[in-house]
Amino acid sequence: MIRLVTPARFKLLHGARDAAGRVVRRDGVAPFGVRKQSTEPVEKLDERTLRFTISTAAVDRDRDMIAVEGWELAAFERNPVVLWAHQADTLPIGKAVDVTKAGDRLMSAVRFLPEEGYGTASQIADTVYRMARDGWLSATSVGFRPLSWDFTEDEARGANDWWPGVDFHTQELVELSIVTVPANPEALIEPDVIVEPEPVAEIAANYAEARARRRRRALAAIMGAH
Repeated sequence: MIRLVTPARFKLLHGARDAAGRVVRRDGVAPFGVRKQSTEPVEKLDERTLRFTISTAAVDRDRDMIAVEGWELAAFERNPVVLWAHQADTLPIGKAVDVTKAGDRLMSAVRFLPEEGYGTASQIADTVYRMARDGWLSATSVGFRPLSWDFTEDEARGANDWWPGVDFHTQELVELSIVTVPANPEALIEPDVIVEPEPVAEIAANYAEARARRRRRALAAIMGAH
């Protein structure tokens, strides 16, 4: 099963600087999937069924953009379970009954487990359903396997930064969760993800070099003021 990581971790693992200082794709890295959140109004369809916007084509806070027409849904639709907060090792809280592309949005209707009949799973599902229905929860998170993508060349989206935006052209949906919005998105990283040591060491060295340059400039400015 593909490991799902945050957008920042995906860029760290897959990005490298070329001779011109631009971020380019790193070769030879094991593929990782990505988790993305969406917070949009929830629509009640009927008792126990709500419709969520689970992805859009808009540039998000990570400066990434996901092409709606590029979503591949067939594999997910064979087992369309909906999780609570990415907890794949527990029972699902419902299932996606209608995942559709609607303009610049990917929508999903979620049918929650009955209020009773499935033990603890029903209890959790009922709580999540009621909170989403009443407006206390509206965030979803999709996990997907990038099939074709590129770092952006748009400077407004960080083309020359350490964390440039990514254009995801085609991607396979592998997971759908209803979530709260964490204060720290990095909390969603799988704790047992194995990080290649070379990319991490390279990024750390570059950060240290950048900090040293800032200190030298600050010192030069102080000395020049006297």
